[in-house]
Amino acid sequence: MGFKSDVIFEEIKERIQTDKDLVKKVGTSFRMTIVGTDGTSKVWTIDAKSAEPYVGDDATRPVEIEINIKDADFISIAQGKLKPDQAFMQGKMKLKGNIAKAMKLRTILDPKLLKAKL
Repeated sequence: MGFKSDVIFEEIKERIQTDKDLVKKVGTSFRMTIVGTDGTSKVWTIDAKSAEPYVGDDATRPVEIEINIKDADFISIAQGKLKPDQAFMQGKMKLKGNIAKAMKLRTILDPKLLKAKL
């Protein structure tokens, strides 16, 4: 099964490698476990902290924040229909790590920057 969120991560990958200001603003690393409707999961690592920014499926890289979220909820955040802090408060997003740094996820998932049509 494909994940709808894959297209968003590919876009983040492109953006994080070309927009040095974005990397400076974020300055942290995330591991996101996306759970599909059938219960399968996919892990994405976003590292905007290292000298060479990275977005991919390397689950062995050290990260500061770990996030678990359903694919559909992640899409809602990317579309601007659900705010990350609301998702957390409603239990739709589980978080391990520094909550203040986790808020930088908003910078990466800014719906205004999203080119993908979902």
